[in-house]
Amino acid sequence: MRKLVIVESPNKVKSIKEILGPSFIVMASVGHISEIRNSGLYNMGIDPNNGFKADYAVSFDKKDIVKRLKEQSDIADIVYIASDPDREGEAIAWSLKKFLKIPDNKYQRVTFHEITKKAVLKAFDNPRKIDENLVGASHARQKLDKIVGYRLSPIARNKVNARSVGRVQSAGLKLIVDKENEINNFVVETYFDLFLLFSKNNVAFKAKYFGTEDKEIKRISSIEDIERIVKECKKTNIYKIDSITTKEKYSNPKPPFTTSTFQQEVSNKLNISVKQAMSYAQKLFEGLDINGKHLGLITYIRTDSTEFAPDFLPELESYVKTVYGKKYYAKVRKTKKSENAQDGHEAIRPVDLEMTPERLSQYIDDKNLLKVYDIIYKRTIATAMSSSITSETTYTIINDKHLFNLVSKEMLFDGYKKAYGSFEDKDDDATTSETFEIGEIIKHSTLEALEKHTNPPARYKESTFIKELEKRGIGRPSTFASTIETLLSESRGYCVLKDKSIVPTEKGMMLSNFLDESFSDIININYTSELEKDLDKIATNNLKEIDFLTDFYRKLDSTIEKIEPKKRELIIIEDKFCPKCGSNLVVRTGKYGDFLACPKFPRCKYIEKIDK
Repeated sequence: MRKLVIVESPNKVKSIKEILGPSFIVMASVGHISEIRNSGLYNMGIDPNNGFKADYAVSFDKKDIVKRLKEQSDIADIVYIASDPDREGEAIAWSLKKFLKIPDNKYQRVTFHEITKKAVLKAFDNPRKIDENLVGASHARQKLDKIVGYRLSPIARNKVNARSVGRVQSAGLKLIVDKENEINNFVVETYFDLFLLFSKNNVAFKAKYFGTEDKEIKRISSIEDIERIVKECKKTNIYKIDSITTKEKYSNPKPPFTTSTFQQEVSNKLNISVKQAMSYAQKLFEGLDINGKHLGLITYIRTDSTEFAPDFLPELESYVKTVYGKKYYAKVRKTKKSENAQDGHEAIRPVDLEMTPERLSQYIDDKNLLKVYDIIYKRTIATAMSSSITSETTYTIINDKHLFNLVSKEMLFDGYKKAYGSFEDKDDDATTSETFEIGEIIKHSTLEALEKHTNPPARYKESTFIKELEKRGIGRPSTFASTIETLLSESRGYCVLKDKSIVPTEKGMMLSNFLDESFSDIININYTSELEKDLDKIATNNLKEIDFLTDFYRKLDSTIEKIEPKKRELIIIEDKFCPKCGSNLVVRTGKYGDFLACPKFPRCKYIEKIDK
């Protein structure tokens, strides 16, 4: 029996072939094989008057690949379509079946979330058919984005000389422009902090002023207030420990990686772009040649789930207890799902905990690739570890009625930080073994005032921009990297990177302002988020693709009509002809009403009055 398996990436072919054995032929589609061809109304390739039927065709650069795939699928007894386990992958499966002309009884759809023998064989034992609802959601997004682009881009080009308009990119651009406006409108305020500096047993301490027994003061607003406080404190110049409060603080590990939290963490910690982070993750998912075998190293990288597969949890528990000890183990905590989470498959994790970063370092030379794996590996381990416990002691120091606070911290139990502490920001608060007693007089003290200024909100970096996109429900984790790439594209010129922050250009601000003024009901953050929810409803068969697109198109069309009213259809006069070129005259409208004119204007400029 001749069995053909089609995957997306050529990098998966070798490892899957090794797992399945010689009775399978494994080939790659190299991603999408089809696209909506530019044709018809507004050159969209989509017919709003015919159920939003799209003119799908094989992409020009995929014709040779499709030809080779069809040759093999025609002679195969069964075709397994193993594109990625998400909406895009389902749409690719649909395209492969359609353009390879595979009969219903000759294909099976298989999906797996990690490239391991166990996962792949399980998938082939449980094949299914293509999920038309997932395909519908993917096609709805594709059509929606093309409609927006092809209807609004020409208008934007005419009005503000902008190259293109995209649904998600425009909502993202608005976030960036709004942030820039906040920064430009920010009014800097000056304030002061006052500190009591002293030492004990040659250890220096710094206690912060926080007001009086009657009123807490977080910021001192003027130098005059500073001078008054200092003058009052110097009257006695006696500072003593008035109270001591000790409490334990528990810090929980962060949840397992979703696509967006992975992008944020790796971009921040390794100082690389989100696109680079995803490229490294893709390599780890597709697998590397290790000790003579091609092994997938992490699970599927496009996910918004914070849960692991149930059969992985015992392995994780055993690892933590064996390597760190029983007191370090804690069940992976359940986290609240984000409002737009699809939760299609598990969080990002290593496929084999025995492949430690130290062991992997023997087989690869790419230091950044190893660091990305190290972060994923240790984050996964940390999720099944105990909370860290810190003892926090606050000493309140009093001078007459004025109060100062000294905070000291001591780590009681490192918990998950034993595995992941090196990737977390360090605590700036003082940690010391030195102690004080109530009533103890502070010696060798001085007062120091520091002038400070309020800062405008920070511009978005790639990581914080992704966090905001996810928070607002704009786009999907799989689209975040491409959205950033589009906004920063030199050919578009909407945004630039300055000191690793995303800054809108003048053109970007002009485009965003134009869209905000003209299409605020279509290109706005809340509406974009609602569209994502509707796409989810299509994927779960709670909304029909055609109903969704019809509602959207009516709204878009009526908005465009307000900005650029449609030209009246020309009325052709059957029995009147242009004396210059012989063409049938048409009715046109001018400043003073209707008149007859040659349809070949401006080449032929003949006109005549209409007889009343």
